[in-house]
Amino acid sequence: MKRKSLIILVAIGWLSVGLASNEKTICGQQDDRVPSFNPKIARVLKIGAPAGCTLTMIGRTCAISAGHCISTFEAAEFNTPLSSGGTIQHPPKEDIYMVDKSTLVYKNGGMGNDYAVLRLKANAITGKLAGDLQGHYDVSFNMPETGDMVRITGYGADRADRERNFAQQTHNGPIERLSRSSAVMNHRADTMGGNSGSSIIHENTGKIIAIHTHGGCSRRGGANGSTLLAAHKKAQAAIKACLQWENDNL
Repeated sequence: MKRKSLIILVAIGWLSVGLASNEKTICGQQDDRVPSFNPKIARVLKIGAPAGCTLTMIGRTCAISAGHCISTFEAAEFNTPLSSGGTIQHPPKEDIYMVDKSTLVYKNGGMGNDYAVLRLKANAITGKLAGDLQGHYDVSFNMPETGDMVRITGYGADRADRERNFAQQTHNGPIERLSRSSAVMNHRADTMGGNSGSSIIHENTGKIIAIHTHGGCSRRGGANGSTLLAAHKKAQAAIKACLQWENDNL
């Protein structure tokens, strides 16, 4: 009976992650992600959940993620350790920051219209702001070009390596397609469920140009999807407003 209950709980956990992440996909024959420890990028999750989404700092308190990850916007964990037997391990409380839900601006409107901008509260123990200690990325609203290399770092599932399961990993790949009219950018960087909300970094400039939101890759081709910031005026406005608030109040 106990074994059946455990199987049911694990299945429910995987289902909840899948619903929050739209099951991102690997591009090509193998998973080319490698472990990374980027302090600017956090795992955001509901406390007690088996996994969550990905969040990136863009200011002292401001961060971005995906709109369809709204159910995970509770705690942001930085400097996370590797998983143990497939189960996520949490960092010290000094590296966990609560989401200020009153600041959330988001849209969950499908590929090309899926973004979230929010602020993190100061750490409950240190009183420090996440962006001050962990660092942050600049955001670019300039249009990239097809073929440009981009990098995605996040907390995706890993069914082959349990230590890497929902721990931070990174991979780069080319931009496949760009659409200014639909604000969609398709790319071929490897991702999995849990990578939702990952910032997409332009390799040459080191700046964020999109937010990863949807799968689409396969062994034979395809491409994953994201919201292209250069073509999304409302996302731009939300980012600018958050950063302006910091300038005016911090």
